[in-house]
Amino acid sequence: MGTVTFTGSVSAEVAAGETVTLTVTPQPSGTPITLTAATQADGTFTATTTLPAGSYTVVASIPADADYQAATSQPATFTVALTARTITVTGTQTA
Repeated sequence: MGTVTFTGSVSAEVAAGETVTLTVTPQPSGTPITLTAATQADGTFTATTTLPAGSYTVVASIPADADYQAATSQPATFTVALTARTITVTGTQTA
């Protein structure tokens, strides 16, 4: 499992608190995971989740409003690496 943080921005004026939907899809095929993020006054957004190791694509979208059309990002690909672990062993002589 790994913690993944998604960040992005909306290019047109956007009010703080508008909802951006992030669709994260395991590759090569899998059930999409939907996340939401609220925009800040400057149009940026951030969302964090925990995902198992593997390859994914993510797409962000924002719905239309009275002034702007809906927008969808290009897919971005990323990989969540396996978490490292260690093992130690000691030996003790017995009689």
